[in-house]
Amino acid sequence: MSGKVKTAEMSWKEVEEKIASGAAAIVPMDSTEEHGPHSPTGDYLITDAIAEQVAANSGAVVTPSIAFGYSEYFRHYPGTITVQGPTLRLLVRDVVGCLLDQGFKHVILFNGHKGNDPILSPLVREIRRERGVIVPIVSPLAFGLTPSVKQELFGDEKTGHGGEPIGSIMTYLHPEWMRMDLAGEFGTNEFLGKRPDGLSGIVFDGTPVGMAINMGDITPPTGSLSDPNGAKPERGERIVTNAVARLTDFVNWFATVDPTVAP
Repeated sequence: MSGKVKTAEMSWKEVEEKIASGAAAIVPMDSTEEHGPHSPTGDYLITDAIAEQVAANSGAVVTPSIAFGYSEYFRHYPGTITVQGPTLRLLVRDVVGCLLDQGFKHVILFNGHKGNDPILSPLVREIRRERGVIVPIVSPLAFGLTPSVKQELFGDEKTGHGGEPIGSIMTYLHPEWMRMDLAGEFGTNEFLGKRPDGLSGIVFDGTPVGMAINMGDITPPTGSLSDPNGAKPERGERIVTNAVARLTDFVNWFATVDPTVAP
């Protein structure tokens, strides 16, 4: 049996052996988007690294990453590549369909980009309805940065896009690509004179109102909501190792259950 975990590095016969052994298939997906002028745009590199370690620990295999996600609100920053919701839906549907058709019983989506969630949630329901299979969606960052770990690492420090925790994670995984000399202003500006509710809208008289907001509408030109200067590799290591350990437990557990349900 091959010790490899990446299907892209295996022959089809080696993948067939993994299927016969009952291995789960992990599909890492994320985005390619701005994270301030100092951090790489390859957000998917984080999910890919975590997925590979989890596969090695659990006996699962990992497919090539789906590197592009729905990042419409970042599209004006050079290097960001966003795809439309229907494009992403059809791509993930086809990937999962191939794996199920080839005999994988357990397929898990490792989704590292929150913007993909509204597209994936109805898709896995569609897969259940048509194929009779449960396909879980897990967030590596949620598994790694639990409330207790967030309090441990950041306390009352403000976190947000273009700063923490991605800065520390990238500093741990790929310090050679970080350009802290380019880090600049950060903060949150009002939109139409009101406090923004993230990128989903504004808060009017205490109540959220949905609006199409782009990152550049509510940040300085850097695209950073929070301070990027607190990036520390030890913080990133804590988050990544916690994510790998907890996701390994999840994959090992999910491999023991029958994911088939009534279509």
